Amino acid sequence: MSVRPLPPVLAEKARKELNEDPQRLPTDLQHIKDWIAKQPHLKARTDDQWLTTFLRACKFSLERAKEKIDLYYSVRTTAPDFFQLTPKNPRFWEILETGSFLPLPQVAAPGSPKVSIIRPGRYDPDKVTISEVLSVSNTIEKIMYLEDDDAVVSGVMAVLDLEGVTMGHFLQMTPLQMKKMTVVGQDATPFRMKGVHYLNTPTGFETVFNAMKALLNEKNKSRLYVHNKNYEAMYEHIPKHMLTAEYGGNAGTEKDIIDYWKKKVQEYSEWLEEDMQYRTDEFKRAGKAKTAESMFGAEGSFRQLQFGPNVNLLLTMSVRPLSPVLAEKARLELNEDAKKLEDGIQYLKEWISKQPHLRARTDDQWLATFLRGCKFSLERAKEKIDLNYSLRSTAPELYSINHRNPKFKEILNLGSGLVLPKSLNPTDPRVVLIRPGAYDPAKYSLTDVMSVMGTIMRIMYVEDDTFVVCGGVNIMDLEGATMAHAAQASPAMMKKMTVIGQDASPTRMKGSHYLNTPPGFETILNIGRSFLNEKNRNRLHVHNKDYESLYKHVPREILPTEYGGNGGTFQEIIDYWQKKVEEYSDWLDEDLKYGTDEAKRLGKPKTAQDMFGFDGSFRQLEFD
Repeated sequence: MSVRPLPPVLAEKARKELNEDPQRLPTDLQHIKDWIAKQPHLKARTDDQWLTTFLRACKFSLERAKEKIDLYYSVRTTAPDFFQLTPKNPRFWEILETGSFLPLPQVAAPGSPKVSIIRPGRYDPDKVTISEVLSVSNTIEKIMYLEDDDAVVSGVMAVLDLEGVTMGHFLQMTPLQMKKMTVVGQDATPFRMKGVHYLNTPTGFETVFNAMKALLNEKNKSRLYVHNKNYEAMYEHIPKHMLTAEYGGNAGTEKDIIDYWKKKVQEYSEWLEEDMQYRTDEFKRAGKAKTAESMFGAEGSFRQLQFGPNVNLLLTMSVRPLSPVLAEKARLELNEDAKKLEDGIQYLKEWISKQPHLRARTDDQWLATFLRGCKFSLERAKEKIDLNYSLRSTAPELYSINHRNPKFKEILNLGSGLVLPKSLNPTDPRVVLIRPGAYDPAKYSLTDVMSVMGTIMRIMYVEDDTFVVCGGVNIMDLEGATMAHAAQASPAMMKKMTVIGQDASPTRMKGSHYLNTPPGFETILNIGRSFLNEKNRNRLHVHNKDYESLYKHVPREILPTEYGGNGGTFQEIIDYWQKKVEEYSDWLDEDLKYGTDEAKRLGKPKTAQDMFGFDGSFRQLEFD
């Protein structure tokens, strides 16, 4: 294993702060190498020293390291302009000579962060683009990833000196550029940023600064320092002696540092040439390919990105900022705040990575849904995630009709289960209309219908903030339901439906309303009640044919035309969901791979008998 031994100070720092264990390092490296070998889309370096840099940057979380490696190489494909200049291009050396990006060779003391001086005012924006400057800095940083243990273990700080910056420089800082820079610098880079210090800030700086700040997480926001011309304030964070002579220090002149990096790049010329081959082939990615649009905005740009007080979450964490009214509701009712959300997502990712039986989504937006559904109780979120995926193994019939199956479209076209797209007020629960009488029980089973509804629910979990934050309301219209439908609602099926809807779903149901109930309905309802907790029992309302009573709970305006409302016809709502499922087809394909392998579960495997009764049914179920 070709990994340099760390000096004692850095080795101790790596042990305490990065969870590094030299005895475990070979195993961790092999795990990453094996994972890379199984990724058909990923052509990545597998040098031990290189991979160790990513492990250290992720504090030896294997899942985070894999995500960062994948993202690091993905941006080479989706943002090629950031890697366009190589040392073979004369413009590379011209830009390096400007001293726009100068990592200082020295550190303040052993175990201190490395410092880079960034001076955009040194390049001419009429001749050079910010992407070209970033190409040069990315090349230098690649060398640092491989050889600079101080930067890798202790992190980096930047001095951003804006002297000489003009409107031409500001105009290059488009929302797209800022998003790319944030993704590359904060998420894809295997360095831990310890602070950014701003000097000589010009008029208009606050506009760009606030826009860029909106893209950062709370931790990195707290590490931004604006000193303007107060160098003494900067010296309190970065010792004066380690800066260049131009900043009053003893670390050599700017020309000395430029010459140092020119020589270093020449030494690494062959390695850098070989490194150009590494990237991703998104056509070969298992699941949905990453594109500039998905990573940075529409076709590599933002449609209408608004920076303001509502952007309180890290956009590159891939969690949509909530609207102001939903954000306030989430704060008051779900205990949400930006720090809790970010930390909770990271906690769940690390927990999932340690569960050998669990193949679960780790998309930030997906995990945010479970945190919100559990009011940010990490233990409840873990239980719900585990149960959600366990059902795919213990009740596979509820997932038997996927979106590629012709029966899926047939069932969706029947309108047996329709989520109403409209709401009257922004914090009203989302309404789900269920009409079992719309399907033929001789042709379709209840499990078929549940498969289709489950697919729609998964789309809503990842897309519908109103549903996730405000919950949902069911309307069960039993018009046309027959004894054949009732026969399909066996005790075992009702138990499964209750587990899915009440225990495994990351959304909160606010009520169920029953219309057009047939004779004998009370018997079935009482059986269903027996599975519910007290709170949910109190949320059951039987209206039968009294629609006016329903309107007191569900605004008439949002209901379909067939119910006297203005929410569109059944067919219009069906068409809406047909289109939505088509839009999510690639995502749904990828989602099929998730579930549990109960043979690998630590402890007792979950079975249908444990969760629902023997073989998925009940032996002797007692109803009171």
